[in-house]
Amino acid sequence: MGALRPLDRPTHLMDTDKVLVLNNSFEPLHVCSSRRAVILLFTGRAERVEDSPRILRSPSIVFVIPAVIRLHRYVKRPATPAISFNKKNILKRDAYTCQYCGRNGGEPMTIDHVVPRSLGGRTVWENVVSACRDCNLRKGSKPLHEASMTLLRRPSKPASVLYLGIMAHSPYRVMTWSKYLLREGRGELRGPHA
Repeated sequence: MGALRPLDRPTHLMDTDKVLVLNNSFEPLHVCSSRRAVILLFTGRAERVEDSPRILRSPSIVFVIPAVIRLHRYVKRPATPAISFNKKNILKRDAYTCQYCGRNGGEPMTIDHVVPRSLGGRTVWENVVSACRDCNLRKGSKPLHEASMTLLRRPSKPASVLYLGIMAHSPYRVMTWSKYLLREGRGELRGPHA
């Protein structure tokens, strides 16, 4: 897990750190603030599944901030709406990260056709990725091999709107959370019992 480091901002800003909330069945429900997660843990309504590298200190307690928690009670989820194909959802799916260089510095992202439209590439989930301006200009209307570029991961249609919402909340937690998210396109649960 690595060394713990103190929370580097005041506790009233704990609302900016996000925690993945799992249903009793280990299926992802939503994302909440670390403050809400700590309250759920202290009131006995949830259990800690994964820890973050952050700790919260007070005069009388040292508390590890969770990265993933699991509710003790099962929560029935409403039906999931269809996923709209648009730039906003493409950026969410790719966690606002350039799929060529991995840059994620808060700069405005563009979208790029992996197989350029001029070469017959379609505007579909499986052919569109987020890209920083530099990589988009470098690639231009060339295929990947001609531009000497590779993708970080193959684009696909997200499994659910829930997945997009989780990705949008915290691109930096993707590695910690990924084993609990739905496998894209298959609707299979990931998690300790899957």
